[in-house]
Order: sequence, then structure tokens, then C-alpha cells
Amino acid sequence: MAEETKTPETNQVENVQEQAEQTARTYTEQEYNALMEQLNTANATIQSYKDMDIDGIKASVEEYKTKWEQAENDRKAFEHKTKVGGFVKSLGLKDDIYEKYVTDMIIAKELKFDGDKLIGGDDVVNQFKAKYPDAFKSATPVPEFSVNTSGKSGVRDDDAFVRAVMGLK
Repeated sequence: MAEETKTPETNQVENVQEQAEQTARTYTEQEYNALMEQLNTANATIQSYKDMDIDGIKASVEEYKTKWEQAENDRKAFEHKTKVGGFVKSLGLKDDIYEKYVTDMIIAKELKFDGDKLIGGDDVVNQFKAKYPDAFKSATPVPEFSVNTSGKSGVRDDDAFVRAVMGLK
């Protein structure tokens, strides 16, 4: 008689087959339907990923990035213009025309801020001050005139002042 010799590989295959037979089970129709539903959902999800337009998504990302960069540049420009406007307002110019002129000079020279200090702003202001010395408000306050001729205090309107000076009632 020939003796069968079992190798370790043969023992391993038999063990796997025994485990498969022990774990094999039958499913009810309800369990089967639930598993099929999960499988169909998984397949639909996988197919949706396969159907994605990757190039379209990449293009929309680039478009969004360009729009975001433009919006960020616009925001920075607005912030800079607002700071320049605040700086010019603090100079004490007589009217809006002078303020716009100085603002445009600063923006044209592309001067930048270091915190709240405008780098090179003093040079622009000094040049402007040398060219237009009367553009700035006087440091001394303008005196108020009183039209009080009868001992009463208060300021009257211009028409009453003119009448009083001319001797009219």
C-alpha cells in the first residue's frame, strides 16, 4: 500500500476548505435584497466618480482662483486708497479739490504704508506745500464777528448785519 504523505501545504488547503464550509451560510431573501441594495448603491457611487468631468473641475478651479486673486487685489487697492484718503484728510487742506490732487499724486507715485506711516508722503506734501502754500487751512482760528450793537449777545444772520451797518431797520 502506498502511504499518502501530507505536506504542510496540503494541510493548509484542507484547513481553509474546512473553515469555508463552517462559515458558509445561506441568506434569507430579505438579507439578500439588502446586500443587493448596498451593492447597487456602491456601484452607482463608483460610476458617478467615473463620470466626473475632471478637466471641467480643473478649469472651474482655475477660474475661481483667478476671480479670487482679482477680488483680493481690488480689496487691497481699496484699502490703500482709503488709507491715503485718511492721510490726506489729516493734512488740513482747504477743500476737496486740493485733497483729490494730493491723493492722485500719492497714488501715481505708488507710495506704500508702513503700518500707519506713509513712506515718502512727507516729500510729496512738502513739494505740494511749496507749490501751493495757500491750500492749507490756517492754524489760527477764524474770528467770529458779533453784530451785537444793542448789548445783546449772539450772532445774527447776514441780512440783519447789513441792515444794522447801513442804519436800516
